Formats: sequence, structure tokens, C-alpha cells
Amino acid sequence: MKVKRICLSVVLVGMAFTGWGCRPNIVGSDAGVYSVGVLYAAASADLTSVYDASVKAMSDLEIEVTDKAKDVFSAKVIGRAADGKIIMVNMKPTTGDTSELSIKAGAFGDEHRSRVIYDQIKKNLGK
Repeated sequence: MKVKRICLSVVLVGMAFTGWGCRPNIVGSDAGVYSVGVLYAAASADLTSVYDASVKAMSDLEIEVTDKAKDVFSAKVIGRAADGKIIMVNMKPTTGDTSELSIKAGAFGDEHRSRVIYDQIKKNLGK
């Protein structure tokens, strides 16, 4: 009986970690890759510009911004859509005038929404 419990525990722990993956590598700028519920993207703009474009994108898409924060090391914009889904945009500066961002729409992710938000951010950046 103990062996069954141990085996079951090992299988459950293994299943819990299979959904966690590494962040995908993004080659080039202004590109986005959707993986495990999150859209990872790079933007050829500094952190302040990407942050401002993200806040404006939320406003343009009529998503209520519930929280936002920015410092030299990172930035985030969190909003709530009309259907109650939480939208999170996290940003980090990289070398030069480029930034990495991740967009998650809803608890389990929504690729279509994430891409619409990313397209609006790019539009606001003039890309």
C-alpha cells in the first residue's frame, strides 16, 4: 500500500511539472511566441516607450487598467476586461534600446487576446 502511494505521489509531482516550461528564445525584435498560456515578445524600443504603449493599448482596447508600475528594472500593466479576465503585461529592458515583454490574458491564457494586445502595443510604438 505504501508503494502505491509513493508511486502515485511521484506521478502527480511529475505531471505538475510537465506544464512548466522554459521561456522560449525570441530571435529578432518585434516578434512574439505563444507558449504555455503566455505570449513572449521583443520590442525594439526602450522600456519607457513600451510601458507607455502598453498603457495606451489597454485604453485603446477599452480594458480597465487596475494596476501599473514601472522602475528602471521592470514594468507591469494589469487590467481587467469586460468579461472579468485579468490581462497582465510584464516588461523588462534588455541590451540597447530593446525590451522583452510577456502578455497573459486570463487564468489559463488566451492566445487571440494576447496577440490583439501585442498588435496594439506595436501599433502604438509605430511598428
